[in-house]
Amino acid sequence: MSKTTIQINVSGYISEVVCGQIPVPAKESFTAHILEKRNEEKIPAWLKKRNPSYVRSEEIKQNWYFENDLMNDIMKGAGFVWNTYRQINDLSHWLGFGSGKGDIGLFEISVLMGDEPLIEFVPFVPTIETKQRFAQIKDIKVTRLDLEPLPLASEGHVAISAGSWAKGTMVFRADMDNEFDEDGLELLIADLTNLGIGEDHFVAGLRYAGKDLVGEIVRETNKEMYQVSWYSPTKGGWLDMYQAG
Repeated sequence: MSKTTIQINVSGYISEVVCGQIPVPAKESFTAHILEKRNEEKIPAWLKKRNPSYVRSEEIKQNWYFENDLMNDIMKGAGFVWNTYRQINDLSHWLGFGSGKGDIGLFEISVLMGDEPLIEFVPFVPTIETKQRFAQIKDIKVTRLDLEPLPLASEGHVAISAGSWAKGTMVFRADMDNEFDEDGLELLIADLTNLGIGEDHFVAGLRYAGKDLVGEIVRETNKEMYQVSWYSPTKGGWLDMYQAG
């Protein structure tokens, strides 16, 4: 029996979360740098008094995400070769749709066969009268993945959490035998709060007819970066990069 390929477009907040480990001296070297180079004039006096070692997240993000040559200079003295922040992902790496706290975030799913729209799943009650079929996102089957554990860094290393999110679209493709089966579509939901990211309903992927689908990013706009943090086993939580553990 011949199969037909369908295209599934998912539009919303594309989120990438990377969690990996770096040597303790590399983390300490970075912390020393941002403390030395911070712009104290932009820190309110009341905040500086309450938290003398405070560094604005904007400065930390600028270094971590966009200054690769600087980061390599900072890290190489601690025996760590820096390429980009995305290389630090050996503990966990997720790509999907975020902004879900208490429930999945706002996004839309369009299913097409060639140029013909088959159905569109939306986050609200459809009221548009059209030949195109509409349904609600909440009607899609949800499969909860195992809780992502706290990162376990090797001895002499610390876990780092970082990432990005942006408005955008990912495209998935699937094969179907006859007509599109709404009940065959699944959202794979993960809780990433143990990674220092406030996403407890992260849409980590799609399945159709029991098969995991591979997505491709085709559009991203207005990208923002997550706050960079490190996990302190001593304090049992995620801390800002300027903080000691």
